[in-house]
Amino acid sequence: MIPEVLQDLSGSVLSKVIESNLYAFLPFSHNWPQADVYTGREISWCITDIPFPSCNSVFRAQLHPEHIDSTIQSLIARGRNRNVPLQWWIGQDTTPVNLGKYLIAHGFTRFGDGAGMAIDLLAMKENIPAPSALAIMHVNDTGNLKTWCRITAAGFGMPAVAEPALLKWFTTCIDLKLPLKFYLGWCDRKPVSTSLLFLSKGVAGIYFVATIPEARRQGIGFAVTLKALQEAREMGYRVGILQASKMGEPVYRKMGFQKYCKISSYIWMNEPQKPLEDKRP
Repeated sequence: MIPEVLQDLSGSVLSKVIESNLYAFLPFSHNWPQADVYTGREISWCITDIPFPSCNSVFRAQLHPEHIDSTIQSLIARGRNRNVPLQWWIGQDTTPVNLGKYLIAHGFTRFGDGAGMAIDLLAMKENIPAPSALAIMHVNDTGNLKTWCRITAAGFGMPAVAEPALLKWFTTCIDLKLPLKFYLGWCDRKPVSTSLLFLSKGVAGIYFVATIPEARRQGIGFAVTLKALQEAREMGYRVGILQASKMGEPVYRKMGFQKYCKISSYIWMNEPQKPLEDKRP
């Protein structure tokens, strides 16, 4: 049994650990090289030199009204200085509750709402069929990591610049020996799907589940997710967590995941500055 493994399946605990695993997954700690990191009572953030939004994240905001605009402006300035985009996460404890309207007024775009979900790994439904030709491998070398990044980017419809940014992010993760595993699904000798397992805060976090368009609706995404969770269970973990899109949520419910919270995010892209329209509430 892993000493830190979470056994408490109460909703209040699961909703908090869903967020804490996500924030630990971001380049916020782990002695990340060349990262500016700040933890305060009102906010936490991390700015790196990787031009991928999640690598430059803002979260745990509990801002006083008089500090909202200046804090947002300060973080935008840091993003401009590093020439990177920003991703601002809004969780269940974020204040003010209308912070998103301030972010939009300062040039952020709403990226979407994710369903924070968790599952008891001892009660997973594991009988969803997948193609017989599907083979799922661990990614343990640079060549396959490049393929993993390419398929992830293609599966999410990311722009071309995302692929090298992902490679830099996860090469650094491997160099730091972080507790994560990469999974790459192959069908008919072609890479088609990805997932990532991150072990932190006593739970198994699932990230970057992606399938290229021509291989969807065959149970492949389910299979690469299930493979990661099964291995986490074999290591002694009891709880799996993830953040699901609207399209993905029904699929994860079939596996046994339940929703415990909502996590939203807003993206600021490092573009030439424009006059700011006052859209604040």
